[in-house]
Amino acid sequence: MKNNIEKTVIEASRKGFTLVELLVVVAILGILGTIGLQGVTKHIENTRKTAAKSAVDNIRGAVTAYMIGEKKSLPPSDLKVIIEQTGDEDPYLEGGEGALIDPWDGEYRIEIKGKRFVIISNGPDGSPNTDDDIRSDKIEKSKRD
Repeated sequence: MKNNIEKTVIEASRKGFTLVELLVVVAILGILGTIGLQGVTKHIENTRKTAAKSAVDNIRGAVTAYMIGEKKSLPPSDLKVIIEQTGDEDPYLEGGEGALIDPWDGEYRIEIKGKRFVIISNGPDGSPNTDDDIRSDKIEKSKRD
């Protein structure tokens, strides 16, 4: 009888996982989760950049349409005029003030040099005139056509 009890206790202790085994599994899951999160974060950032490029190009087109429609030789210094309704006409850019906010919650801005203009998002860092700025003059022409 004593042998049966000892045998049962030994068998029961071998059925579960040890603390070390559980810690190894948790560590592996943590590493895999971190790798997956980095991939998702990178994908989200790429999606934001693509959305900003598209918006910059749309705003550029709306400014051009504004200049033609309003018979202006110079672009507007304030982008808000392209989202305002003029008379019975629809605004040149749909979406209200939200259309002038980039994916990082910064405002798109216009830079004017003579009769030329550039639409700019300050990009992920939110600082102007840095390498991550998204500019309408840097978007490949082939993507506009």
